[in-house]
Amino acid sequence: MLKYPEISKEVIQKAISPYKKILGNINLSYYKKFFNKSEKPKETRENEIVDNSAKLSGSIKVNSISKSFGQNNILNNISLTIPKGKIFGLVGVSGSGKTTLLKLIVGFYKPNKGSISFDGKDVLKYNKALRKSFGFASQENCFYGRLNVEENVRYFGQLYGLTEDFIDSRMDSLLKLVGLFESRKTLAENLSTGMRRRLDIACSLIHDPNVLIMDEPTEDLDPNLRKEVISMIKKINQEDKTIIMTSHLLNEIENVCDVVGIISNGKIAKLGSPEQLKKEYSKDFEIHLETASKKYTQLLKGIKADKVIKKKKSITLYVKEPEKILPKLISKAGKKDKILNLKVSRPSLSEVFQYITKNAKK
Repeated sequence: MLKYPEISKEVIQKAISPYKKILGNINLSYYKKFFNKSEKPKETRENEIVDNSAKLSGSIKVNSISKSFGQNNILNNISLTIPKGKIFGLVGVSGSGKTTLLKLIVGFYKPNKGSISFDGKDVLKYNKALRKSFGFASQENCFYGRLNVEENVRYFGQLYGLTEDFIDSRMDSLLKLVGLFESRKTLAENLSTGMRRRLDIACSLIHDPNVLIMDEPTEDLDPNLRKEVISMIKKINQEDKTIIMTSHLLNEIENVCDVVGIISNGKIAKLGSPEQLKKEYSKDFEIHLETASKKYTQLLKGIKADKVIKKKKSITLYVKEPEKILPKLISKAGKKDKILNLKVSRPSLSEVFQYITKNAKK
């Protein structure tokens, strides 16, 4: 057996407490491809992901879940399906109940009403049998600082009741997956912030779960470290694992998630792929234009747009058929002016989120 340095009971309890219940924008150069009518629209493919999710073996179903703490109602009659093998993003304002829903899914909390099933089995009724199907990485570091990377992963494997042979068979490939193979003998307390986040994820994957749940996995990380963690999440998903994640960074959710659920006032206000949500918010495309002269009044003559927003240095046109407007803009601007920036996009998920949460309150 692996010998560990002396650790106080308080440290041990804090470290394993989160696991107790679950253990036992488009560039102009691409716009021709973007408007290729022969290609099957992205939103159609993603519609299929959401609509067919109930048919997929291993999907997670949340059935009319309600949860309150005393007189404080957190979640109210929430129902949704999380499809197998996809990355599901859960977003909402602070205190909206995102973390509560995650803990309900893994069986950490019991709902006041409703049920949650995984692969057709009730999570609470079959908690012991299903607990190894879930991995949970919380917002706080839950490893031992005085153990090295490999010792931490091995210890959490033992908490899951894994044999030494199974842990050994998983160790190298897992540490390579999370980018810690070369740092396996480094004490956890000496790891950088990004590497600590990777270690947390490794500890939650040692038992090879079907579902990985991550609460704010990129919180407090700088942009470069966030990119590294997002890249790692995509690699984990490629191993046929369902991933459920929360994040306050909407651009991050938009770029990585297949399906997004927006929580507001204790309910799922909207559910769908990022493209679905953006299309429902606005059927227009946005053309962002900046020229050297910053004189746009003459440039816009003869240009039909549903809406035009003028800023100090640029303008944004909202149009339904940008492929017809772009050539005119380029031609007119090119004759008398110099184009500094030209970009075509859908409204951002951040715009959609702000609109939905604002109107949900009303």
